[in-house]
Amino acid sequence: MSSDRERTGWEQGWSGHETQQLERLSRVPLPEKLRWLEEAHHLVLHLSGAAPAQTPRAPDDRRVTRHR
Repeated sequence: MSSDRERTGWEQGWSGHETQQLERLSRVPLPEKLRWLEEAHHLVLHLSGAAPAQTPRAPDDRRVTRHR
């Protein structure tokens, strides 16, 4: 008989969840993590009603956030 993980593709319950999540996140490349953080920051500003700060463009034309 196969395990729950083999049948579903994910583990069942909370046992070991934190460790497994940290392992998954450790495989995400740093540039992708930074893009996610920048997008989350812009979403927070939008939802809070705050005016977005002027953000200079990086040489590769991605947004660079500056905290005041």
